[in-house]
Parts: sequence; C-alpha cells; structure tokens
Amino acid sequence: MADKKTFYLTTAIAYTSGKPHIGNTYEAVLADSIVRYKRLEGYDVRFQTGTDEHGQKIELKAEEAGVTPKQFVDDVSGQIKTIWDLMNTSYDKFIRTTDDYHEKQVQKIFKKLYEQGDIYKGFYEGMYCTPCESFFTSSQLVDGKCPDCGREVQPAREEAYFFRMSK
Repeated sequence: MADKKTFYLTTAIAYTSGKPHIGNTYEAVLADSIVRYKRLEGYDVRFQTGTDEHGQKIELKAEEAGVTPKQFVDDVSGQIKTIWDLMNTSYDKFIRTTDDYHEKQVQKIFKKLYEQGDIYKGFYEGMYCTPCESFFTSSQLVDGKCPDCGREVQPAREEAYFFRMSK
C-alpha cells in the first residue's frame, strides 16, 4: 500500500478576551469540512486549532472580572472547546498558548532564531489602543482617536523583538 500524503490544516487561534462568537465557530466548522473531505480522499490529516491566551486586553478583562488572567482564559478557552466539541469538529489537537508544551516549543524556536540573528531586540513606539491591541501612527488617527474603534489612544513605548528582514 502506498504511503498516504499528509495534509496539514490549522485555524487562526481564537483570542480569549471575551465570550466565544460565531466567527470563531464558523472558522472551525469550515476547517473541519475541509479536513473531513481530505480524509475521504485518503489523506493523513493533521488538524489543529486552539486559543490565544496572552495579551494586555486579557489582563484587563480578568481584572474587571475579579479573577486572575489564567482563571479568565481557562473559562473562555473551556467555553470555546465545548462549543467546538458540540459542533463535532474533528481537530486532532486543541492548542492553548498557555500550555507548558506550547510555551516550551515556542521558546525553543525563538532561542534558535535569536541565536541565528534572525530576531533582535529593539523598541516600538506609537499611539496604542488597548481594546484593539493595536499601535497607530499619528497620521492614522481620526481626530486623535483610534481609527478602528474610535476610542482614546495612549502614547506607548515598549521593548519588543523584531524579525531581521534584511537577512
């Protein structure tokens, strides 16, 4: 018997700053229909999905709810997984960015890229909209406010890592 071809599919990872919404589920169900078709075609399918559980917005939402960020994302991630299981999505792996395994793998990849000089540390600054988790230049602002949501923005400067695009 010939070896099966492998087909990989991953979704965007759902952000856990609030209750799950139809957009998250729509994507998971659509991806599921693709992988089911590929399985019928005889492919060895690897389908992963999951949740993004880091960010300033999550920290603020957890504080508003009176819980730790971990408690907050545990709840939201659980809701998302429950919905996707109810929809009978056939993912092979549900990844949470707070999982020890995920964190260790990201650190391993990051370390290698950093040691190769593909990533470097620098500063990023601009006008920051916390609800949108986005930086904007002054020229992008609309009447001094976020062009996406219309809320106030704050000047921010943060140390960050950048990909070395010149390499």
